[in-house]
Amino acid sequence: MPHFTYVAPDSGHHRRRHDELSTHHHRAGTHHSRRQDPQRVDPPDFRFCVELGLVLRSRKRNHKTVTGLEDELSKQLTRAGIANHLASTHTSPVSSREWTIASELCIPSRPTDHRFGMKLVSPFLRFSKRPESWQGELRAVMDALNTHFELTTTHQCFTHIHMAPASGVWHLDQVKGLAKSALYFERCLDALVPPYRRKSVWAKSNRNNFYFEGLRMAECFERVDAQASFEGVGARMNWCSAASPTGVALGATPGADFQHDAYRWNFCGLTADGLGTIEFRQPPGSASASEAIAWVMLVGCLARLSCGAGGALKPAEKPQLKSLGEWLVYEAEWCGIPHKGLLKDLIKQAVPVTPTPGTLAGMDADAITIDEDQRLRWKANDRNVVLEKYRRLLKHV
Repeated sequence: MPHFTYVAPDSGHHRRRHDELSTHHHRAGTHHSRRQDPQRVDPPDFRFCVELGLVLRSRKRNHKTVTGLEDELSKQLTRAGIANHLASTHTSPVSSREWTIASELCIPSRPTDHRFGMKLVSPFLRFSKRPESWQGELRAVMDALNTHFELTTTHQCFTHIHMAPASGVWHLDQVKGLAKSALYFERCLDALVPPYRRKSVWAKSNRNNFYFEGLRMAECFERVDAQASFEGVGARMNWCSAASPTGVALGATPGADFQHDAYRWNFCGLTADGLGTIEFRQPPGSASASEAIAWVMLVGCLARLSCGAGGALKPAEKPQLKSLGEWLVYEAEWCGIPHKGLLKDLIKQAVPVTPTPGTLAGMDADAITIDEDQRLRWKANDRNVVLEKYRRLLKHV
């Protein structure tokens, strides 16, 4: 990946340029003929928040309502030493330092079987500054869930990862870099998820949205680069046709196209002054800590690579998952992220995307179910727990 990231000034040692990784016969100590270096700017450290959408059932009690399950879930997490609270009991903004437990409207529940769609939203955690801490916290949460509850992952379940610079504020060039990476590597990332997450109404294609569809990659890049505001980038990345299944479900006026957050990459949360999170929504539900950790590692490393200054992606060249995987693992190694083997395993299990003849790979489904139609309308007015956490976080940054 032709972005560059460099050692921070106080790190005390020299870091290899990332483009050396692609030449496997060179060793770290091999001398190269020197070209003029690009501008050396270290990428930001990131904070992230992960949303775990799962179907849960208690192993001990047959809860008839989601309220009873929420109460038991909160008690079990508390006993495991995990600070948490219920969204349903917080009329004020939820804490950015505790886990939040909430019901999830996009995941169908089965009360007769005592199973309910639930969402657990993490605190905002530092990605590369204290990686052992966030990995340990995810393990503790998943251990408590698997010990006391039956976890089921349906097609509607998810692992959403929100990223924001540790300072709380984005630079426009960083957002543009991540937007171009999202478009360029979409097919590669599609290969890492189950087929149903490539056609999900909850994670639509940015590359084939109403704004970019039919354009060459170079033209997509030009349109991203031409944006003079954070909202402009967000509008292009998340532009939805009023005539699309999502638009029809939401009752959009014909011709009145609009922004919608349910794309693989959600840029809708960015404000005019560079505040907000960028969210990756495509991963399926994580039933284990290993799965959740691998997805966070992938998104965090991709964000760092995308926001590094220097080179640029080459839109005329076809992206390769193998090369992307090498860059991501290298970045994880450089950041000192433990257990990078989980990231390697995620990349190894990739299944190439084979489009149906006559269709574009990654294109959204032509229709949505009646249930999805209803849930899209419900979600339009759902409480944004992550946004509340982010606003609370800014007070402490």
